Amino acid sequence: MGYDSVRNDDIDTIYARIQKLQYILFVINIGTLLISLANFSICIWIRFDLDFWEWIEEIGWYTYWNCMYVVMIAMLFHAANSLLSAFATFTESRALLLTSMVLRVFIWILTMVGAVVICMYGVEESNMLINELNDVFLALIYKWDTDPRASRVMTMIQEYVGCCGATGNRYDYINAKKSVPDSCRHPVTGNSYTAHCPQQLAWWLEPWTATLAGSSVAFCALDVAVIWISARMRSCIRIIKDN
Repeated sequence: MGYDSVRNDDIDTIYARIQKLQYILFVINIGTLLISLANFSICIWIRFDLDFWEWIEEIGWYTYWNCMYVVMIAMLFHAANSLLSAFATFTESRALLLTSMVLRVFIWILTMVGAVVICMYGVEESNMLINELNDVFLALIYKWDTDPRASRVMTMIQEYVGCCGATGNRYDYINAKKSVPDSCRHPVTGNSYTAHCPQQLAWWLEPWTATLAGSSVAFCALDVAVIWISARMRSCIRIIKDN
């Protein structure tokens, strides 16, 4: 059936379909706006969490922050595009809907990249993360006797997350000809911590990583549906305007 031959009853059906699609898109866009802003707030919290901030600055390890910035920027774009899509849906603008759809493709790529990189440097099973942190903690151990800031931050991390040394645990101190510090022992039982600090710090990061990566993947899946719904709505609007 061509656009010029659409009957009146079909027009009514298309109007009803547009209203239904408007409602669905509007609800999705408001939901994604709120969730993206919530994720952005989590990124701000991670960036300015006082304990984590001090550790990062003292040990000079900025990789996790850099990965988080990708997610943060993606969430800002999601929030802005959700507003654009909601406005386009409300005004029934085919041009704005198309603009939002094109932007959503680029945002999808950025969001997926953010999810991948933050998983690469934010989970316990990541060899890349463990190896990088191992080098960081070994450097601090070798400076234990000569740099008070190195010993101070190692003590803070070991006591806070319950760990000892780099991947070699307390043997990293022994191999470096350093005495094993008291912060490597449980304050109540006095037993040495069995977990090393790269592993424990990675485990400590996992809740943040899971939240950001999980929501990013959910956004990517939802974006596919939103693009399809937006395309359907543009087609319906075109039929109405041509008749």
